[in-house]
Order: sequence, then structure tokens, then C-alpha cells
Amino acid sequence: MKLTFCLLGIALSGLIGCTNSQTTNTNSISKVEMHLSAFGVESDDFPSIDVIIDFQNDTNSCKKWYYNPAYKDSIYSLSRTDITKVLDLLQSTDLTKLKEEYTVDKTDQPSSKTIIYTNQSTFTINDYGLEADHPLQAIYKIVYQY
Repeated sequence: MKLTFCLLGIALSGLIGCTNSQTTNTNSISKVEMHLSAFGVESDDFPSIDVIIDFQNDTNSCKKWYYNPAYKDSIYSLSRTDITKVLDLLQSTDLTKLKEEYTVDKTDQPSSKTIIYTNQSTFTINDYGLEADHPLQAIYKIVYQY
């Protein structure tokens, strides 16, 4: 009888521990904002894109716009698969190891400002040239649709 209670207690504590760790990972990143800018890029057909992915409210919006008035602005949404990929990339990264600034020596490059909101802090990353460390380049490829 004691052995049964002991095994039951171990099993329950293991389940509770797994549930809590999954909840913590899922809820730790609440929102991502990205401002991908084409300002200064020598191409009239290169868009700027403003992205908001709100994981807590399960919403997202991507506004694509151009400095050239010949091109029309548009709004698109990311697929469920893309949102899951972004969240997985962020959750598998130690955000504290990302730099706040990334730059390249070339001129006329696109840039981005990425803000990652977690339950504990906010991470702001500026990237001139879109060559930041992993996972940012992978996230750019997911959200940058034109």
C-alpha cells in the first residue's frame, strides 16, 4: 500500500512538473514586434514591413508599404504554421545572448528593429543589414513576404 502511494506521488509530481514547464515555455514570450525598413535601399520595389505577432491573444498583422507611391500598401497575416515556427525559434534561443545592435559595413542596406516581449523583460534588437545572429535571420525569412 505504501509503495502504491509512493509511486502515485512520484507520477503526479512528474506530471505536474511537466505541465508547469510547458506552460512556462509557452507563456514566456507574449509578443513580437518587427519593423523591417527599406529606407535608404536603392530599389523602389523593396517594401518596408511592420509586423505584430501577439502570442497571448493569438493575433498577427503584417503591414507592407513602400516609399514609392506607385506601389500599393497591403496587409497580410501569417499562417498558423509560420506563427508556430516563429515561437519555436524564439523559445529555443537564449534571448539574453542576442546583441542589442548588429551592423554591416555596406551602405544602403535594409534594417530592422525587433522587440520581443516576455513575461520577465523586453528585448530590443536593431539590425542594420539584416544579418543578426540566429534566430533573427530565420524569422525575417518567415515574416518578410513580398
